[in-house]
This record gives sequence, structure tokens and C-alpha cells, in this order.
Amino acid sequence: MSATVPAVAKVTTTIVAAAHATITATMPAVPKATAAAASVFDKGFGSPVKFDSSNPLVLFIVQAFIIVALSRLLHFFLRYLRQPKVIAEVIAGILIGPSAMGRIPGFTSTIFPAQSVPFINLVANLGLVLFLFLVGIEVDFSLFRRNAKLSSSISLVGLVVPFALGAAISKGIYERFIDDSKVHFGTFLLFVATAMAITAFPVLARILTDEHLLQNYVGVVVLSAGVGNDVVGWVLLALAIALTNASTGLIVLYVLLTAIGWILLLWFVARPILKYLGRKTRSFGEHGPSQSMTAFTLFLVLTSAWITDRIGIHAIFGAFLVGLVVPKEIRGPLTEKIEDLVTVLFLPLYFALSGLKTDLGLLKDGSIWGWTFAVIIVAFLSKFLSCGLVAKGFGLDWRESGAVGSLMACKGLVELIVLNVGLNAGILNPPVFAMFVVMALVTTFATTPLTLAFYPVWYRIKSARERRGLPSTPTDEASASTFGDEKPRSRFAVVVEQFEHLPAVMAFLRLVQAPAPIEAGTKLALTSTAKDEKTESDTATVSNSTLSNLLQIAFLRLVELTDRTSALLRAAESESNLLRSDALSTVVRAFANGLGVKTRSMALAIVAQEGYSRQVAEFAEESESEVIVLPWALPVASSSPAAAPAGSTQPQASTSTQAGVAESWIPNPLEAYFNGTGSSLASTMTIQGAVGYASYLREVYAEATCDVAVFIDRSDPAASSDVPTSAGKAHLFLAFHGGSDDRLALGLLVQLISANPGHSATVIRIERAAEPTYHDREVLGVSSDEDGLASKIATRDDGVSQSDQPLFTIHGGANTGDTVYPTLATGAARGVQSETEDDVLLARFFGSNTDDSSTRLDASVRDRIDYSTVSSSQPLHFALARLASVRATLHSSTLSSGSRIPLVVFAGRGRRDAPSHKSELTTLLKERAGSVYRSVVAASEVRRALGDTATALVLSSEEGPLPAEERIVVVQRSGKRGRVPGTVAYGAGEMAKGKDA
Repeated sequence: MSATVPAVAKVTTTIVAAAHATITATMPAVPKATAAAASVFDKGFGSPVKFDSSNPLVLFIVQAFIIVALSRLLHFFLRYLRQPKVIAEVIAGILIGPSAMGRIPGFTSTIFPAQSVPFINLVANLGLVLFLFLVGIEVDFSLFRRNAKLSSSISLVGLVVPFALGAAISKGIYERFIDDSKVHFGTFLLFVATAMAITAFPVLARILTDEHLLQNYVGVVVLSAGVGNDVVGWVLLALAIALTNASTGLIVLYVLLTAIGWILLLWFVARPILKYLGRKTRSFGEHGPSQSMTAFTLFLVLTSAWITDRIGIHAIFGAFLVGLVVPKEIRGPLTEKIEDLVTVLFLPLYFALSGLKTDLGLLKDGSIWGWTFAVIIVAFLSKFLSCGLVAKGFGLDWRESGAVGSLMACKGLVELIVLNVGLNAGILNPPVFAMFVVMALVTTFATTPLTLAFYPVWYRIKSARERRGLPSTPTDEASASTFGDEKPRSRFAVVVEQFEHLPAVMAFLRLVQAPAPIEAGTKLALTSTAKDEKTESDTATVSNSTLSNLLQIAFLRLVELTDRTSALLRAAESESNLLRSDALSTVVRAFANGLGVKTRSMALAIVAQEGYSRQVAEFAEESESEVIVLPWALPVASSSPAAAPAGSTQPQASTSTQAGVAESWIPNPLEAYFNGTGSSLASTMTIQGAVGYASYLREVYAEATCDVAVFIDRSDPAASSDVPTSAGKAHLFLAFHGGSDDRLALGLLVQLISANPGHSATVIRIERAAEPTYHDREVLGVSSDEDGLASKIATRDDGVSQSDQPLFTIHGGANTGDTVYPTLATGAARGVQSETEDDVLLARFFGSNTDDSSTRLDASVRDRIDYSTVSSSQPLHFALARLASVRATLHSSTLSSGSRIPLVVFAGRGRRDAPSHKSELTTLLKERAGSVYRSVVAASEVRRALGDTATALVLSSEEGPLPAEERIVVVQRSGKRGRVPGTVAYGAGEMAKGKDA
């Protein structure tokens, strides 16, 4: 056969049929081949969301975006009503279904055409299988054993009563809405009764997390009861599905026996295999499950889901069973690997699929709405009354019992899963399905408001305190101090949150704990005259003080509770197990034991960040601590290569190592409009972190009923030094300006010097003068005719006393009320009283004539404190100049002795009854504007947390070389929410607002 193609695109074909015989025919022209339109720029491309069965991904991306975005948007508003995320996801599904957006012409046929639903269904059901696996992981049977009698009773009665009432109401619904020729009444009864009896354990756990009830007694009881209810509910669902799918009773028996056999196989075979693989792959360590362990576990999940589906139950039941047998050691880390994809993408798709099947328009007459209200009432009251009455019978009061009943009535997500299974199996028809969806929404929506109504925050705090044997309202410890006296503090509560706080905690423990008897330290010589007068050190050996022997430390480890399921799993564990597995707690405990510090208690609390301050205050009360110690790793801006000032000789870090190769070589002209680049970005991130921590400190100031000390670590961990630190030695510095906070700082300083023979101190009492003094001219070089600077700084800044300023301030950036407390008196009377207390205390410590010998300092202690009294028109400037002199002397001592003595600077926060330094601090900030720009004190929230004096100290450490061992201790006298010991108590809600506090 031969063929030719002429220019006219005609094809002539010659066929040789036999010898000497041919057939010639002209065929039509071949059509010109064209490529399919593959881009929106091609003509005839059509709709960009048109469904293509050969490429369903394009439309699926659009569908997923609409579903997830709508769910997130609804949750953004519903969270203000304290609603769980599942409510937003269910409502989003209903909105995109036939009830709302489905009524828009062309919406469903374009965005959710019928041909695309199987693809959404596939992804959604895969996500549902993984979600049920996570639900199984959440089930902790050890929770059920806690308060076993109470929780098992609530769980049992909370299942039986709703199941019975659900069976009763199912009769009327069956006769009114169900075709008896298609659905057997027994099967329908089992589904409806199961839907009434089940409690949504995952939603319940998240509500407890959001409302900070996980560690509360009511929360523990509800969580324990929810575990049993959850497991029994899934068993009932599996039974209902088996009855639906089976044609005869014998097949039902086979299904149940096979299911039991598979459960036993998972428990006795798969569970040991998982533990063996976990040990072999080292998945039980801090890094979590290996990739091989994760792959095997997911393979087991899919296998179990396939088996349970094939035997006639449902795929989700098999995934749930595997979650139950996963080793406890990897539950949290494995959940972290999976949960984000499941909760962010897969679950909203499932609820959207459910919403596409929900048509609220079917609830169109009074009869069906009457049955809907009946279903809601029966579902809620059967759970609420049965569980609440059982709790009341076991001794809980009516508020706690109401909270238990409200929480156990939560339906939510699990209810919708049951309903969808029933709808897909043909047991429920669309009108009944819509009725029960409304019931699930209403009962879940009502859970949080009812819980808060029955069990508000103030009442749960009161009941928790009474249950622990504490008074119902906190009391102040500071009232025990007499006028002008500072009692010794021996019980400290140290709070640890991050590994970055570890150096500060270790430095604090070394500071307060005296070592074995050592050579006594001597007073630090600051002038050449003092050096000439005393050239030999005191070599007397002294034993540890009684105060040091009585020192007791209580440690609190704070762990942030997030909305992750893994955090929930960790929070549900016992405190002893958490402490054993927590690396930071182990390090702190080992270091304290190595120093010989007596540890009174060690606790670990997993709470949300907004609950940190309350947790710290409660822990201090429970441990009967006198001082709360809060470490703060506050890096020096100039020590960071990324934040080094212009012209600095310090080497800059490679930009590519910080920002990545592409970002470092391709500049972004828009970045300056956001966070900036280079050093400004690093500085901004540092300041933002400091602002958040400062807000937390101010909340602790407001909540704590004992003294608070913030131990700031300013040392540079990156600075390497071959000079060792002198063991058991430190030099303490305090510029005493007056006020209750400064008196507390002085008391702590004297106590540390008395307890630690290796410590020495410099204490300067600075009295404000109206004009430059001799001390100003000597130290600062200020003359009385220099621009009249001193005359601009009044004895009380601008003649405004702090009592005339508003008590509290709401800061625009952090929304935290400031902690300035009511004073003992107002105006001049308050100043005289505070100054009198200052004089009495200083006279008792350093005066030569005192009637009370019990408060007089021992000669060896007094000899190690360099005390002086000066007057200055610029107290802050003078204090910084003397501090610089101390630093220089310590540096010289380090060069001569070959060992470094740490410097610890004490300061009172001075926000209550101390002299105001507002104007001078403003002047100081303007003088050092370049340092302020790089420093954390650029944030007003940080300055308020530190106080005026400590702000100046932090700023001074930003300039020039910083000692490798320098810490700042900021202290505040105890006081609860505006109440000062000895005065009329102020209510918690009586907070005035002012911008200058």
C-alpha cells in the first residue's frame, strides 16, 4: 500500500487487490491537530474553576480554600463568645450547603458540582480516619482511674439515662418521619439513643483547655468521666453499624466476634510490636518517633481501618482502636506530626461535606420544629440532670455540679460523625438529619456559657483554695514587718519557664547559698585613700549564717499550654511523671542539690500564657513563700552581632546565615515598611520579646501577695573569657533612694552579706537636692550655673507626688493595668512617713547608736559594706557614675588577682511610695538616645516593669564594655491588686486609669 499527500491536502490511496488490478480513491483532508487550552491566557480556556475529571485537583484547591477560609473567619468572631473551633467549622459547612450559599444561582453547580463530591468525600474520610486515630491517642485510661468511683458513676448514669430517653423519643420520630419499610425500628432506636448518649470527648477536652479547667478538680472529674463515655459511645456506634449492615442475626454475630478478635490481636500483638519498634528505633527519646516508627504506625492505622470496614463496622473504628494501643511514650510527639494537617485541612472538609447534606429548609413546618425542640430538650436535660445530680450526690456543691452537667452535655463533632454515618447508611433521612444537626449545634454552643455561669473564675479560685486548705481570700505577708524594719526572708519561690532562664536561676542560687566555711571577704576599696588605709584583707574564717541554713527554695516549672492536642495530652499526665520527664526541671534540681540548697517543693504547671501570673501567685501561697524570684534573660543589644551599632569594631554575623542565601542577595524594597532588616530587625524582635515578658511581670506584681524579685541576667553568653569566676564571692551594689521597695532591696542585700562571708557590698543613700552639691561637682563635674539644669529637676519631679498620679495605667501595647498601689497617706504626710521609715531602717543597720542590739549588724558584716550618704540634684546620674566606678574597680581587681568577682546590682521598682525620677529619667533617655534605640528600654512596657532606677541601670549596661558577670535584681514589696497592708482593702475591680502611672 502506498500513499501520497498532494499540496491540496487530498490523500490518494492505491490498493493492489490482485495482479494487474488497482483501486484508486481520494480521501478527505486530515483535520489540523490543535493543543488543548492549558492556560488562562489561551483562547477558549473557559472557566478557571470548571471541573475536569482528569484533573480534579484544580477545583479541589478552590473548594478547600473556601471551606478553610470561611471556617477560620467564623472562628475569629465566635472565639469572642468562647466557642470551640468545631462550631465555626460546622456553621461554615452549613453555609456553603443548600441552606445558604446553595440558594445562590449557579454556586453549587459551579463550586461544588456533583461530580466533584466523591473527591472531597475521599479526602474528608481519610482525614476522619486520621482524626479518630488522634481521638484514640487522647484516651488515657489512667485518667479514668483518678476519682474512679465518682467519674465512673457520672459516666455510667450519663450514658444510661440519655440512652433510655433517646430510645423513648425515637419512637415518635420514627412514626412521624421514617419509612418503616426501609428502616427497621430497632436499628433506628439504637442510632438515635447513641446520638443522645454520647459526649464529644475531643471538644470537651478543648473547652476544658480554653477555660483553664484541666488542672481544676471539676475539670479532672469531667475529663475522667468523658473517657469512659467516649469509649462506650464508639462501641455502641460500632454495634449500630453492624446491625445496619448485617442481613441476618448470624452475620451480626460473626461481625462482632471478628471485631473482638481484631481488638485482641491489636492489644496483645500489635501493642508489643509497637513498643519493640519504638525501642529499636530510639523513638522514646526526646526527639520523638523516627520516620520508620511513624510510617509503621500509619500503615497499621490504614490496615486496621480497612479490616474493620470490610468486616462490616466502619473504617473510623479501626483507626480509633490503633490509637488506643499506641505506646504512651510517643503519643505526644506523634500527635504533633499529624494533628495540624488533620485539624486545619481535613476536618473542615468533612464538616463541609456534612453541610452539603444539611438543608435547614426542610425544617419548614411547626410540627418538625416542635420535634426539633423536643430533641434538643431531651438531649440536653438528660445529660445535664443525670450527671449533675450524680456529682451533687458525691459531695460537689451546686455550682460544681452544674458545671459537670453542662460540660457532659457537649455533643459537637462526635455527634456529627454519628449522624453522618447514619445518613450514609440510610437510617436517617434528610429532615431528621437536619433536626439532629441543629440539636448538636445548640448543645455545643451552650456548653461554654453555661459552664462559666455555673462555675465562674472567681468561684473556682475560691473553691480551689479552700480545697487546698488555704483561706478563701489571699492575705498579705508584708504586714508582719514592723515600722522601719525588714524581717529576714528565707523562703523563696523560683519560677523557671525556658532554658534561657537557666543561667539566671543558677546565678541566683549561687548568690543566696553560702558554701562551706570560707575566707571572709573584705569591703571593696573604691578610692585611693581607702586603698592606702587598708591594704590587707581580713583573713578570719566565719561559718555560714543561720539564715543561710534556713534557706528554702520552692521551684515552679511553667510550661505553655497551647491549643495542640499534644499539649493537652501532656497536661493530662500526673505531675510526678511530668517532672521526671522534664529536662529543665531535672537540671535545676540537680544544680540545687549540688549546691546544697534545701528544696521545699518542686512543681510543674501546664497553663496558658495568660494564666501564668495567677499560677505563680497561687504557687507562692501554697508553698508559703516570702519572695517570688522571676528570672529574666535580658540580652545586651550591643553584644549581639546583628544589633551592633554603626561604627562598631565588633564583627558582624554573616547575613546569609541569618536570613538565608536568597534573602541576603536579593534585597526587598518593601521590607523597611514592616520590620526592617539587619540590626533593626534583630533589635525589634528582642524588644518585642521583652515587652511580652514585661507584661507578664506586671501581672505577677498585681497578683502576688508576697514580695517579688526580678533577677535580670545581663551577661553575654557568647563572650568567652579565660578568667575564672571567684567561687562563693560577689559584690552587691545598691543606690538607696527611699521607699518601701528600696527598703526591701536593702534588707535582702544585708541578709545576703550576713549569710555569705564571701560577699561584699556598696550601699549609697542618695538624697535629692534642689541645686548641685559638692558630690555632684566631685563625681559628675556639674556646677551650679550649668544651664540651670538642677533647677529643672524638682525635689519631687515637677512638684507632682505619685499619690497625685492615677493608680493604674492601661498600656496601649500590652493592655495590662499598671501596678501602682494606694499609699499610706497623701502629699507631704506620705513623704514624711516613708522618709521616716527609711531613716529608722538605715539607723538600725548602719547607725552607731541604736537601742536595739538585736538589729545591729555584726562588725564582720558591717566591715564588708561600704556605706555612704550623699546628696545630689541628679540622683540617677550620680548612681550610674558610682556604679561605673565600681565596675572599673572590679575590672582592676580581676586583672590583678586573675579571678572575676560577679557584680549584682539591686534596685527597688519604686512605683508606690518612692521619690519620682520621671523627669530625670526622661532627660537621661534623651541624652542617650542612640543606646535607647537599640535597648529594650525603648519600650514603655519594659520601663514600667523595671521602674525608673532599674531602667537607668539597664540602659547604662548598654554602653561600653559589660562585665562578663553582671546581674540586676529589681524588687517590689508585696501588695494585692492595689491593697497596701494596714490600709482599707481595695476591690479588685476598683482600678483607675492614667497615662503617667
